[in-house]
Amino acid sequence: MGWDALKYPLPMNYRHAYHAGNFADVLKHVVLIMLVEHLKKKPAPFFYLDTHAGRGLYDLSEAAAQRSGEYKNGIGRVLDAPSASLAPEIAAYAQLVRDSAGKGHSAITAYPGSPVIVARLRRPTDRLVLMETQPKEASALRAAIGKAKLVSVLETDGYAALKAQLPPRENRGLVLIDPPYESDLEFDRVLAGLELAHERWPLGTYCIWYPLTDRAGPLRFHRELERSGIRKVLDVKLNVLPADAQVGMAGAGLLIVNPPWTLDERLKELLPQLHKLLSPEGLGGTSVEWLAPE
Repeated sequence: MGWDALKYPLPMNYRHAYHAGNFADVLKHVVLIMLVEHLKKKPAPFFYLDTHAGRGLYDLSEAAAQRSGEYKNGIGRVLDAPSASLAPEIAAYAQLVRDSAGKGHSAITAYPGSPVIVARLRRPTDRLVLMETQPKEASALRAAIGKAKLVSVLETDGYAALKAQLPPRENRGLVLIDPPYESDLEFDRVLAGLELAHERWPLGTYCIWYPLTDRAGPLRFHRELERSGIRKVLDVKLNVLPADAQVGMAGAGLLIVNPPWTLDERLKELLPQLHKLLSPEGLGGTSVEWLAPE
């Protein structure tokens, strides 16, 4: 893999509005909050880079989300569950979603994406750089975030930001890589981007979201990442359908490079609870494994 794999963007037809709030979003956001809260344990500022930020807030009552209905089996189930029954990390996520709505909105009409979540959690000294290539989405993201010092929305390619923005001056922080995966070629771009970023900033924490499908892409991605030489890679998976289900996406995964100490043990306890909530029929399952130990 190399820089050439990043030079030519894939066609973008994906609209996150169709999938916002689904089970994969819930997994990503719960773990994202855990990673940010860990960074906040130290007083020094942290840096956050979101390579595919999206519009920030989503109205799940609109036609796109209603047509797919995916959010009903994701954030819908989280919000419907009694708070007392939820693990602290899941309860904190549910409360943040409710708090993000603001006046005149509900958690369904103003559902927060990853950049809004991190913007709400950051301290005044923490710096955020949010990348979004589509002009309308970038404009909506600026409106959702508002004006804040040390928060930038850049209308350019997120993979290019891995070269331009790293290493950050803070020298501690998190990079979220969350592309649409409209083609298995996206996995090549993710790996090339991660290799470049890790070479420039080996101490950073990287969180890469990916879909679990019956296509060859995820397996090849894991195999090539193992060969890359990047170490300390934790693989987190949550399936809401059997892994061999002949449907679009049976589950979702997160690859976390340089995860916080003990995150693996906590996720081994937490994910079965999250799975029970998102897949009450008991289909699928969870796993937390080291793809590449230290």
